[in-house]
Amino acid sequence: MATMDDGSIHYRLITNVSELHACVKLQKQVWGPDTITSMQQMRAAILHGGSVIGAFCGEALVGFCYGFVGYDGREPYVGSHMMAIGPEYRDRGIGMRLKLEQRLWAMEAGYGKIVWTFDPFESRNGYLNIVKLGGTVSAYIPEFYGTDGAGFPTDRFVVTWDLSSERVVRAIGGQQERTEDVPDCPRLLTVAMADGALAGVGDAGETHRIGTAERVRLPIPRSASKLKQARPEVYRNWQRGLRELATAAFARGYQVVCCHSSEPEVQDYILEMKR
Repeated sequence: MATMDDGSIHYRLITNVSELHACVKLQKQVWGPDTITSMQQMRAAILHGGSVIGAFCGEALVGFCYGFVGYDGREPYVGSHMMAIGPEYRDRGIGMRLKLEQRLWAMEAGYGKIVWTFDPFESRNGYLNIVKLGGTVSAYIPEFYGTDGAGFPTDRFVVTWDLSSERVVRAIGGQQERTEDVPDCPRLLTVAMADGALAGVGDAGETHRIGTAERVRLPIPRSASKLKQARPEVYRNWQRGLRELATAAFARGYQVVCCHSSEPEVQDYILEMKR
């Protein structure tokens, strides 16, 4: 994999122990001490076909992503597990670029797809994974890491990134999925508003359209972390509703293909029947 420059940031593979220790230090800074992939684990994964790709400003590590080899019974793929970017280097496109570097490395190594998980309530991650990278989601895992420190389930979407697909090539080239008809798609979970602000979620919306409508919507709050802290029961109810509806929709053959913000406080996942 060739080193590529992006202004003051450059990207390259990491293999030596000292730089892997720097990855561990960065993880602790970004995610805290309880969410760490060890130097030994990354070193072993590299030996057996995985990779650690670093973003550097000069000689300083400012971000990285780590992936290992997975197998789904049909083909090997890359399981992308950990990404961390230093707080002072966020919002500079480094996360997007690390994923693109990972894609190039994976294709050069002969892999056809990369798979990873993310919290469906992280709206920015959802937009990056689905819209900008062209990934799709058709699986939901409840309590993937058990419960968090506040007792909330760590539910996750599973992203599949088909590296050479037309969808991915369009997305990373800046061509987004059509969204002009999104407001007309049935919303499976109703959003309650009060005085122009989020008040929570109501009952399930047009769930009878699951399996009959070509496209449906599942809403999430754009500022989920604030909602989680300020109104934990609202967050819990919303998480429970999303879990039930996403699981039902995926079972009927839908996949997440887009994100759309028709309201300032809400982002919709757009689910489409697989073709």
